[in-house]
Formats: sequence, structure tokens, C-alpha cells
Amino acid sequence: MGLKSMLFTSPDRDQQLENCLVSDPAHIGEGINGVGEHVRRIQIALNEIDDAGLEVDGRYGTDTGDAVEDYKNARGILAPGQDAADRIVGKGTIKSLDDEIDVLERSTPLSTSFVSPTEAGLPHTHQLCPTPPRVANPGPDGRAEHRGTPINPIGNAMKINIYGEGETDYIGFADFATEPQHANGRPMTSTLVDGCASDICVRSSPLSAVTLNEIRRIAQSALVGGCRFTYASNQEKFKTPRADILSLGTVIQQHRIASPTEPNNPLADLEVWVVDMF
Repeated sequence: MGLKSMLFTSPDRDQQLENCLVSDPAHIGEGINGVGEHVRRIQIALNEIDDAGLEVDGRYGTDTGDAVEDYKNARGILAPGQDAADRIVGKGTIKSLDDEIDVLERSTPLSTSFVSPTEAGLPHTHQLCPTPPRVANPGPDGRAEHRGTPINPIGNAMKINIYGEGETDYIGFADFATEPQHANGRPMTSTLVDGCASDICVRSSPLSAVTLNEIRRIAQSALVGGCRFTYASNQEKFKTPRADILSLGTVIQQHRIASPTEPNNPLADLEVWVVDMF
């Protein structure tokens, strides 16, 4: 059986990581298979599990080696005859990282998290949430549902939901569109000034080149508080655009939330990525 976490398998399995799980020559370290997407994923894992503070650049340098060594020593991941951990990601290390990330992705986010794990969202008067025709895919009560949407936003500037259906109205987001052919009555982000948004989210919509450019344009600068971007989709609707998400900033949270109607169908799981934008 191969790797199982969303980080290491979605939208596509990384063959170098899969090889690392089963083959000694495929180990990863400083000067050993040390550059590429597989290293980015390891860096993200170490940041999420151990708060390693690594730059996610896809290069296995001294800092990444230090973080791997600390991770292995803390968990007693030692090769036969070792009394201290080395700085290499091998079979035992990649399996341990995968197991821990999988548990983290499937755990219910805390109240201090940035993502709603359920259709309920944060406590609010749900009877005021919108209904069809504004909402194309309502929850079981016929109103907008909040699974995979932002909670606890930065909130010091505008909060923008691109192609939203009112599911984040209750925490102060406003729905916008980036392309007129998909607007369906939503105002256009082109009417917004540069750097106006502290929080941006997209759920169950593709990230086109136009949308990505608009997200970058309206995101608030880190100099005045930064911008948090939340993306949620499932594999049945949209293949998670990993490279596009990573191009926007540093991943700070990931979650895999099961579908309430198809809990045993991984393709229906909602994959949620939270990014601190550059």
C-alpha cells in the first residue's frame, strides 16, 4: 500500500515519494534526490507537524536537513546501529510523515482553526443564510452550507468570496466574480482597488489564469497585515490545482473533509488549503 495523505497524493501521487517509501536508493536528503516537488511536500509536512518554519522552496538544504534530524530524533526514527538520527528521509521517515499528516488532515479543525469542518460553520443565525436561486447547491435544510469555508478570518480589510453563493455572508465576506461570463449577477473584482482584501476564498470553482491574477492583485500586502487565501474543492468536480495554490504563498493548513452524503468516497472528500499569501 502506498502513501495516503492528501499532501503526498493529491492531485497526483509524487513518484519520488512513493519510491522513497519502498526503496533505499530513493531516499531523499542533502545532495540525494534533493530538488523538486517532492521536497516541497516534505517541507510543508514538517512545517505543519513540527512548526519547522521552513521556506517551501523545493530545495533540500541545511535547514530542511536540520528539521528532518529534529523530527526523527523526537520520534526515535533510527536505522540499525544508530544512536542519533541522520538527516535523510527514508522509508521509515516518509511513512511517519505520511501517517501524521493524514491524521492531521482528517482531524476536526479546532475553534482556532481557519476552516469550518461541518455544514454548520461558526455559531450564527442560520435562518438568515441565503436559499435558491442564489444558492445552486444548498445543504439539507435548503440553505447555503458552510463546509470547507473560512472561519476566524484576518478581517482587517475586505473579505472576498470568488464565485460564492452567500455561504460566507454571515462572517462578512462579499461574493465577486473574476470573469463576466461566469458572474451570474455578482459584481466584478475588476471594480476593486489593488491590495484591498485581507481574506479571499474560492470553493468548488476552478482557478483560471484570470482568477489567479485577480487574487494576487487584490490581496493585501504583508506590510499592512497580509492576506489569507482558502481554496476548497473535491476531485469529482475539480482537480486541486496544487501548483497554482503553492504559487500564491505558504500553506499553513490543509484539511480533508468527508462528504456527509458519500463518507466512504475519497473523490467526494473536500480538500481544503489555507495559504498565507506572499
